[in-house]
Amino acid sequence: MKREYNETADEQRLDWHSAFEGSLQLSLRNYSADIEIEREHSLSKEPLRIDFLVVKKTDGVVIDNAIGRDFRKHNIIEYKNPRDELNIDTLWKVIGYAGIYKSLGSKVDEIKAQDITVSIYRARKPVKLFEQLNNEGYVVSRLYPGVYQVSGIIDIPISIVITRELDDKELGAMKILTISPAEEDVRSFIEEVRQYENQGDRKNASAVLKVSAKANKELFEKLEGDKDMGDVFREIFAKDFEKAEQRGIDKGVAGTVTILRKLNHDDKTILEQICAQYNLTKAQGKKYLKAEAK
Repeated sequence: MKREYNETADEQRLDWHSAFEGSLQLSLRNYSADIEIEREHSLSKEPLRIDFLVVKKTDGVVIDNAIGRDFRKHNIIEYKNPRDELNIDTLWKVIGYAGIYKSLGSKVDEIKAQDITVSIYRARKPVKLFEQLNNEGYVVSRLYPGVYQVSGIIDIPISIVITRELDDKELGAMKILTISPAEEDVRSFIEEVRQYENQGDRKNASAVLKVSAKANKELFEKLEGDKDMGDVFREIFAKDFEKAEQRGIDKGVAGTVTILRKLNHDDKTILEQICAQYNLTKAQGKKYLKAEAK
């Protein structure tokens, strides 16, 4: 029986693409001076966009990890979140992107076909797609752990990257960007985040961890209670905790003001009570009173 995946409302709201962008930036951060990553690169005036385009700005630079080792000048990336399907039509759509992109140079043949690569990223291996490709006479071969090359369709290199299978140390962000990641992978990535000093790296790591945490609540709740992990969680999610705390205060003050007004207390008494109960200044208390009076 075919297994159906039903997304919860929380899962539907997860911004997987932004988190993947963070993981892509982290995976290639050691080469940031030599490449440019563009999100949703427009292929035409119509809403037809490549998910990510990685352009090498420095000729001859070698990106020494599994996802970048075979990059050429122009590298087209399609990202499929853990609930997205990857089938033969998806593959041909991305191949079509490569053809359109090649034709968009400012002059004829400015973008060379031999300078383009195509990659599709997904957490789980598309077993049925691989079987279909093999049955149709194409060749699917593993280049590195997690990176599979599809040969025989076009001359442009086509790779399908299975993020769960990646084992390069630089690619930890991609491994946890899934549903039910290995606990050891999450722990390893959090330990890596501890070492980040660059604010851009920390921002990208935060984007990855927030989406992974929302998709894997039980695992992250377990890790949050871990003494070694706690400090990193508090730092990364500090703003979220502050916002949640503020929402709780807002709700509590509003409820207290409503109850005291029903008991016919005057505003002076109410102001004194909410300031004392919620440790507010008089100015803050007056703002709450004005808001509740509207």
